[in-house]
Amino acid sequence: MLVLGGLRLAGVRLSPLITALQALTLAQAFYITWITGGIYSATTSWLALATLPAILAYTQRARLIGLGVGWLLIVGLYGYALMGGDMSWPIKPNNLIHWHFMMAIVIFGMQLVLLLLLGKVRNERLQYAQQQRRKLRQLTKNLQNSQNQKDQFVASVSHELRTPMNAILGLADLIQQDKRLDDDIHSKAGDIQKSGEHLLTVINDLLDHAQMQAGRLQVVQEPFNLHDTLEMSFQLLRRRAQSKPLRYTLHTEPNLPHWVVGDSHRLTQILVNLLGNAIKFTAKGEINMHCAAEPAPEDPQHRCVLKISVRDTGIGIAPELHSRVFGSFSQADSSIARRFGGNGLGLSITRGLVEAMGGSIDFESQVDVGTTFTVTLPCALSCAPARSLPQDEAGNCDQMVRILIADDNPLNRQIAALQLHHHFTQAQITEVDNGLQAFEAVRDGPGFDVVLMDLLMPEMDGQAATRKIRSELPAPQCLTPIIALTANADKDALALCLAAGMNECVVKPFNRSLLIKRVLFYVT
Repeated sequence: MLVLGGLRLAGVRLSPLITALQALTLAQAFYITWITGGIYSATTSWLALATLPAILAYTQRARLIGLGVGWLLIVGLYGYALMGGDMSWPIKPNNLIHWHFMMAIVIFGMQLVLLLLLGKVRNERLQYAQQQRRKLRQLTKNLQNSQNQKDQFVASVSHELRTPMNAILGLADLIQQDKRLDDDIHSKAGDIQKSGEHLLTVINDLLDHAQMQAGRLQVVQEPFNLHDTLEMSFQLLRRRAQSKPLRYTLHTEPNLPHWVVGDSHRLTQILVNLLGNAIKFTAKGEINMHCAAEPAPEDPQHRCVLKISVRDTGIGIAPELHSRVFGSFSQADSSIARRFGGNGLGLSITRGLVEAMGGSIDFESQVDVGTTFTVTLPCALSCAPARSLPQDEAGNCDQMVRILIADDNPLNRQIAALQLHHHFTQAQITEVDNGLQAFEAVRDGPGFDVVLMDLLMPEMDGQAATRKIRSELPAPQCLTPIIALTANADKDALALCLAAGMNECVVKPFNRSLLIKRVLFYVT
């Protein structure tokens, strides 16, 4: 019984074993009671106790049946004796029959009370467990609602912040490209653009941090030119590095592959964060980015391991502060924020991006000597796509192109039109401010080479307009390339755009070079 009780408490299923033990115990006790005098036997109490295994049964019905069988056996012996049945070893006087029967009743009563108490305890435990499950379900529901509200807030903030940033950066770029203005205005526009890019970096860091916390960080897998990505990331910060007495260099090993599969945008973000930190904390000396590749041990022909290191000769990090380097909203030294600025999210996000891409990041640092961050990324090798994006869009294009811009924000339409006219001098650009007008323009228009479609618009949003174009218009109108313009960088929102029939998405604020490259991809 002790062993069975322990197993029962441990959660082991004992139903067949308990039933077999119940039958064996009852049969053995009844046999001994019968051959030693029946109801007169001293073993009658043992026959009553033989039903105890039934208490371990899983259901109340099984427990009552187990006790009832033992009770029926004793009642049967009592009735048999009252009717004058002859026992094997009759024991006198006859009034002992009532004593033994009373003892059996007392024992059964104790068992019944024990059974009821156990049932009450079990019911209380079940009710408590059910209450806890209900609380957990409610807590889970509340957390899900909170997460949904947070996601909606992040999406709303992303849209509300990126939309004006698109205007700020776009206008600053147009001013810089206007050759009729003097150098002083160009310089001020450059300062506006740099400040806007810095603000955009802070916005992106906060939004990426929110996506990481929600487990919704997006990482795509597509072929990209590794050399171009490294060079572009390096050149993005060259002007900032040249503002200090620094030797700013990039070295790539000869074995570095050109085309790999991965997320070019996220890799650029990682490298810009590391290079930006290196420039921030290095007053003089040198900053070097070194890139090499090793064959992957499990598949050396189709995979490789990239090793990218960023080394600086800056202030370094004290050993006791190494554990705080990758923390969120923290910097190794509290005085760093006062001296150098920053929100303490750059390296935390960088590690999150590296890990999301299946890699790892580590660093070595000595105070007043410098710091080296090393990123290790596994990636698959790839070949150059058959149709790659145009690499050079610096010169003007006199090709006749027809472009439709659908956006409810007139400033965004104006900026996009000016940027496109700057490159496509013969472009015919049509502007509409909602999805329904975009559908009608594609249906009745001269045939557009590409449509730039905003997502959030009155009357009909961009996704609905795209589905209507794809499903209701005949060819070639239904095949018109549609580029989504969205301020929401969430991966689910981007996936919905593609599912609606859009060819691709461009996240606001977009730069002129990217916009022109995307348009050139479809009109050339």
